[in-house]
Amino acid sequence: MIPELIAAIPDRIPPQFGDAAPGHKFLLYFTHWEAGRFTPYKDARLPDIKQLEKPERERIRTEFEGRKRRALGNVCPLGESAKAQVAALRTRQQALIKHYGADGYRICTQSTAPFATGLGNEHPIENGFAFLTPYGLPYLAGSGVKGILRRAMEELMGDGEAGFTDVAINSLFGPEDVNQPEDAQRGALDFWDVFPNPAGGKLVVEIMTPHYGKYYQGEEPPHDSGAPVPVSFLAVPAKSNFDFHVVCHSGRLPAALQTQWRGLLDGAFKHAFEWVGFGAKTSVGYGAMAPAAAAVAPAAPAGAASTAAAFSSDIQIWPTARLTFTPNTGEIKATFDGKMTVGLKGPPADALRAALGDERATRLKKKQELKDVAVEVQQEGNKLTLIGLAAP
Repeated sequence: MIPELIAAIPDRIPPQFGDAAPGHKFLLYFTHWEAGRFTPYKDARLPDIKQLEKPERERIRTEFEGRKRRALGNVCPLGESAKAQVAALRTRQQALIKHYGADGYRICTQSTAPFATGLGNEHPIENGFAFLTPYGLPYLAGSGVKGILRRAMEELMGDGEAGFTDVAINSLFGPEDVNQPEDAQRGALDFWDVFPNPAGGKLVVEIMTPHYGKYYQGEEPPHDSGAPVPVSFLAVPAKSNFDFHVVCHSGRLPAALQTQWRGLLDGAFKHAFEWVGFGAKTSVGYGAMAPAAAAVAPAAPAGAASTAAAFSSDIQIWPTARLTFTPNTGEIKATFDGKMTVGLKGPPADALRAALGDERATRLKKKQELKDVAVEVQQEGNKLTLIGLAAP
């Protein structure tokens, strides 16, 4: 009686996608089509149920709407392979940024609201989402980060904040208005893509209810007697971790900015986290973040200004740490000079074992300890967190 939900894929592909990444389930294998006609399931209509008793009518109506919601809800969980891929990408970025020395900048944040991006992408539900191809993982493009940071600096300049000038912004980001070809130049900052680590290991389904649909379509003036139609879309949940990485080609900067760019970035990120937001729907609070920690690899050069001391944290290298492994929980801890980190488990622990290599990972699992390992540790107050292996 109720139309069946199917994906528009060949029969030879099994209907259960198991460990597929969210982006693959959302784009390649989305079960949002009415079987037989391949029309969008959101346009499907209930069968004629007027002749049925009320309890049966309500059951069918509930099941009908539930199938629609499940089509999007099935996309949300990150499988084990997707979690490991997210951990590996984030660990790789942490290792790479250290190779840029004093020109590398990293800041860690936690979202205080859901994060959405790519809603304008084409999709059967008319609300897309930005997934990185071919991994199928949610991400925020570096170009988007660059645009938000430039806007944040321009707002701070408008507020009269010291150091934020047209010269500084154009030097860092490149000029926006170019009248002559010879005036075009690239900015000194490179922004990397951001790979969020979704809280709870899954995405969430958010709902917006536009109340003035016919007014927006130019059909009638706005009024309070309209019937809003709930519209579902995907988002990364609040309390998810985001790491931002920036590389500065300081040789392209004027001499004065070569010791100031880091402090300007601190101020711009702080303003963007609190007032601008990242991604889509920022005007209604989406994409807001709070600084969890900031780290520079290595420490900032002498004389470098910082306008956001609250962002600071301490990244330490323990050259001869002892790793311990707890079989029943899968936790890995590091101890060194009388100090111990909190337990690392799940995908981050898997990524650490992979970085150790087969021989050392096997020895750690068998003997439940591994000595003389160089690791990177982050200290926030009294909390010590094992990040990964230190770069050789």
